[in-house]
Amino acid sequence: MSSLSVPKPACLNKPFVAPHRFMFGPGPSNVPQRILEAGANPIIGHMHPEMFEIMSDIKSGIQYAFQTQNNLTFAVSGTGHTAMECALFNALEPGDGVLVAVNGIWGERASDMAERIGAKVNTISAPPGGCFTNDEIKKALSKHRPALMFLAHGESSTGVLHPLGGIGDLCRQYGCLLLVDCVASMGGAPLYMDKQGIDILYTGSQKVLNAPPGSAPISFSPRAWWVFIQGHQNTTTAVPI
Repeated sequence: MSSLSVPKPACLNKPFVAPHRFMFGPGPSNVPQRILEAGANPIIGHMHPEMFEIMSDIKSGIQYAFQTQNNLTFAVSGTGHTAMECALFNALEPGDGVLVAVNGIWGERASDMAERIGAKVNTISAPPGGCFTNDEIKKALSKHRPALMFLAHGESSTGVLHPLGGIGDLCRQYGCLLLVDCVASMGGAPLYMDKQGIDILYTGSQKVLNAPPGSAPISFSPRAWWVFIQGHQNTTTAVPI
């Protein structure tokens, strides 16, 4: 031990005790005991057959929670912000048009991220606590003709739950993908990805779902998948209905 130039810190000589706190914000949230106990199960390898079964079960669970049959459904290792990056970086290329509905922090964050990608960003804005009518969205889609529209379903910075009815149909009418952030709403408000015409949907484990942070469920529709393999080769190609 004499060869070690950095001594062992005193804090490592005592066990860490996490205090119990009641958390009433949008997240992280208190985790049920059964989920805490599940985290105490033995570690298995990433190539063990049981792991493949677990991954398949996770996919089925996300499909159920999202109410989708999308095959491209999985959990990103990271927070909801990681899923936002996953969605935008896979759906957009430099020069692509994107329409961002901004009525809080998360619309601002998506707009900034899309700009960093090099997309042509247009926004519609509402004051904190506000949302958008379908007529406003239709006018913006008609004017800008984006490849993608972003909308936060649960805007946790203002407490707004944005109505989704008819927006998916509008995006199909104008040939663009609909990307919805439901990090703060999944599990707390009805969501029907397939029926509502949502092309990309993501959430976070630590919000209403009452699980530890670090997992971000996400799903991509067949229309989104088509754009990944076709639209990025030719950004003028229209999205199929």
